[in-house]
Amino acid sequence: MAAKQRIAFVANTSWSIYKFRLYLIENLIEKGFSVSVLAPRDAYTEQFENLPGLTYLELRHFKGKSISPRQDILLYKELLHHYRTVQPALIFHYTIKANIFGTWAAARARIPALSVVTGLGYTFAGKGWLRSAVKTLYKTAFRKAAEVWFLNEDDRHLFTTEHLVDAPRTFVLPGEGVDTNAFFASPFEPGKRAVTFLLIGRIIRHKGINEFARAAGLLKQQGLSVQCQLLGGFDDNNPVAISRQEVAAWERQGILTYLGHTDQVAPFIEKADCIVLPSYREGMPLSLLEGGSMCKALIATDTPGCRTLIEEGVNGYLCREKDGEDLAKKMAAYYHLPAAAKREMGIAGRERVLKDFTRERITAIYLEKINALIPSTH
Repeated sequence: MAAKQRIAFVANTSWSIYKFRLYLIENLIEKGFSVSVLAPRDAYTEQFENLPGLTYLELRHFKGKSISPRQDILLYKELLHHYRTVQPALIFHYTIKANIFGTWAAARARIPALSVVTGLGYTFAGKGWLRSAVKTLYKTAFRKAAEVWFLNEDDRHLFTTEHLVDAPRTFVLPGEGVDTNAFFASPFEPGKRAVTFLLIGRIIRHKGINEFARAAGLLKQQGLSVQCQLLGGFDDNNPVAISRQEVAAWERQGILTYLGHTDQVAPFIEKADCIVLPSYREGMPLSLLEGGSMCKALIATDTPGCRTLIEEGVNGYLCREKDGEDLAKKMAAYYHLPAAAKREMGIAGRERVLKDFTRERITAIYLEKINALIPSTH
């Protein structure tokens, strides 16, 4: 019976469990599964640690941005201890360190595990020693994974062509799932004075923040009636962080408005007309999915993760990577669309989300995979 089965979710932050997977966990619990969440404690842990049917285990040695071998060994031992104690029937790992050291620990404990590559991050952006080291670790760990999931076809193609994982054991999960009720239809309404462009994301270079500021400045120079808004938290310890001083300077210049950080993004999306994400690479960007769900046009870079969601001229536009001028052209193209065309573009985006990216579809995929890997849950 499913009631005797325990599923474990392992991630680098409690925030990511709360933000992306809590709905899935609650659904599994409703269906009779027991769930263990293993993650470092942060401000979001209390949102789920007392949920009936869920057991939270704090990971004290999970230092996501550390490259200390000693710390990684401690993480491996900590995970192995928990796996042997809890004995879950199946483990889901998310992000680099969980995928590597968690998969090794699961294999040692003789527990099947799936690795979910949610994105490649800055470690894959260059060609230095860190990228080579991560690739080697991925390759050795993924030999022991039951399956390796990706959020877009580009990432799967990269890993298979570079022989980091065998293609037959890979799968593309269509995102983390959108709550299409919370992110309700709010199509473009004519009569607004300014067109509002909104970028939602961590304040780091790889999200294309600099290109957004450049594009916003160009639109201002052209005299277009636009509002360019930035919503997201600062990530001061990230190697590619953008400082608060830089953002404040853009505000003083009247280029864009910084809205701060919130987990309740729907009200901000509702007031926007177009969601912009000039990111260098994504897994499957939730801000674009949520924006599309609310009938907002999308503008993003023609890069992995982003290009999957946008059909040029139908639900948005694609621009060149690291090119603020081209981004400005695409934003201006949207600006000059007639009101009816703006509305149609947004509605097409919601139809795309309803077809492929709902939480219901993602939950069904997880359940199908769990049933296949744990036959006794049928």
